[in-house]
Amino acid sequence: MKISKHDACNFLLTYQKLTDSQKLSGVAGVLDFMKKVRCIQYDPLNIIGRNTDLVLQSRVRDYRPQMLEQLLYEDRLLIDGWDKMMSVYLQEDWPYFNFIRQQRAFEAISTLKNRKSEDAILYINTVLDILAENGPMQSKHIQLGSVGSGRWGHRNLSSAAMDYLFHLGKVGVFKKIGVNKVYDLIENLLPDDIINQPNPFKTEHDFMKWYVYRRLGSVGMLWNKNGGGWLATLMPNKELRQRFLDEYIADGLVKCIEVEGISAKFYIRSEDTGIFDTNNLTTSKAVRFIAPLDNLMWDRDMLLKLFDFKYTWEVYIPVSKRKYGYYVIPVLYGNRFVARFEPEKSESYIKIKNWWWEKDISVSNDMIDLVLLEMERLAKCLDKKDGVDKSVRKLIK
Repeated sequence: MKISKHDACNFLLTYQKLTDSQKLSGVAGVLDFMKKVRCIQYDPLNIIGRNTDLVLQSRVRDYRPQMLEQLLYEDRLLIDGWDKMMSVYLQEDWPYFNFIRQQRAFEAISTLKNRKSEDAILYINTVLDILAENGPMQSKHIQLGSVGSGRWGHRNLSSAAMDYLFHLGKVGVFKKIGVNKVYDLIENLLPDDIINQPNPFKTEHDFMKWYVYRRLGSVGMLWNKNGGGWLATLMPNKELRQRFLDEYIADGLVKCIEVEGISAKFYIRSEDTGIFDTNNLTTSKAVRFIAPLDNLMWDRDMLLKLFDFKYTWEVYIPVSKRKYGYYVIPVLYGNRFVARFEPEKSESYIKIKNWWWEKDISVSNDMIDLVLLEMERLAKCLDKKDGVDKSVRKLIK
């Protein structure tokens, strides 16, 4: 199957629910989107909003952060866990990640040894007993002594032990206070039928094959090049991924796509080919502000090839070497990235430090009006009670 770059972009935006027909609404809309992509990446930074909130506000028209909190810590239909790095994923997927939890726990032990904190392992049963007796707690409220040295790592044994237990799946996140986790025993957070469900995969190999298919669904379309699109614990290497993809193609579950002007082949799930129907694949006129760690942004080399948009998350780049800014958000208009902006941190309103239009964009008054309307919607979604700073209109012109 061969398609144009234009259609490839439209496919991805339609799949990712980033078109102007924003039908998702409320808690049900958040859950519908999560059932489609299965995973969104978590990051604790909150300059204008958390990454998870920024991902969801661009899909769910009336989104509020409380909706995600409800699904995570009241309804518990979603859970904090390790998938695409630290993520939020569906509770029902918990049994499928047994191999990931085992691997993360194994790696955690190595990390503890490197940071001279391995004594924390001696206290894991103590921590479990304390949680069983006292209920949900932050690790800082359990006094087991200090550990470690240097800049990185835990400062006390209880924190290191709790982190290990979290990776192992013995404890989960009861709630968060800011970015700080309040932990509880996993049996108090998940239903028995979820916890006691046996591992669906007999071998790690079987899991990795499933994981490749799952990741296609998290993005919509991927090429088989090493990069952020395939980043994950226990994600198979390029050669093994290709073998799995070829097996899925032979079984009719995956389609190979050629995009005009790009030599690399792309892959989508066969069940998603209906998006290419003429009635579904139309060019959007919507403006959307895209999270830096949005599913659409995971493979930035692929993003550059398809959308002609080069993006680097410059959070970890020294100030002197940054091209734009610390935390910069891409702006999507229709099926093109037309701008990017650096927000300033503010609790009550949206204020922009810098705005950059892409060099080849012809800026119209209609485009500016749509940007400002979407900025107002963003302010509502993120509970910015004072809306958008008045200087924004002048800045983006």
